Amino acid sequence: MFRWLALAMLLTAACGRGQKQLPDLELPTLAAEPKVKLSHCPTEKCLLIYVAPWCPYCRAATGPINALRTYLKDRDIASRVVVGMDKSESVREYAREFGPDTLLDEHGAFNVSGVPHFIIADRKGLVIKAVPGMPPTQDAGELAEFFGLP
Repeated sequence: MFRWLALAMLLTAACGRGQKQLPDLELPTLAAEPKVKLSHCPTEKCLLIYVAPWCPYCRAATGPINALRTYLKDRDIASRVVVGMDKSESVREYAREFGPDTLLDEHGAFNVSGVPHFIIADRKGLVIKAVPGMPPTQDAGELAEFFGLP
């Protein structure tokens, strides 16, 4: 019996069951471009960063997040910032600090457990790593390495 249970657990792990996927949720951008589907990743790996205007840690991380996005863009790795969990005016105002491609989640449709929240996903939208809170460094290169992004 134990062998069968062990085999079943091994097969489940090998098949990737239980691995989370980004939702097919579509969010508008600050620039009012066509909505972007969160589960779509145009590169091998993507970084999704969820922040909220009322979060002091998010505010403190704004500069390092923008530096990380530039670092990743120079290496052809997609990144997106989602601003949400607040009133429309506050969400839009804070989103301006990240640029016109920032996604707006004014109604909190994408549920995260804490902000800031960093999610690394693959091309299929499968979550590779999720990190709630601010990582131990603010250097763009060290952040990329921490998240497993080349």
